[in-house]
Amino acid sequence: MKYGLSKYEVERIIKSSLNKNPDIFYYIEDDYIEELLKLLVEGVSKAIEENNKKLLNDLGSRF
Repeated sequence: MKYGLSKYEVERIIKSSLNKNPDIFYYIEDDYIEELLKLLVEGVSKAIEENNKKLLNDLGSRF
């Protein structure tokens, strides 16, 4: 993608932010909560990427 962030770049940023406090994962012993976090990161990343694509399409159609 030429403009905006890709899904993978967004995921990297979010995961980097979560890793600032790695001790928090020591206290999360529930597999469902870990899966929930994984799905949230993927969902937010995909939503941002799709928003970037739509924004580019909308801006492109104006010019």
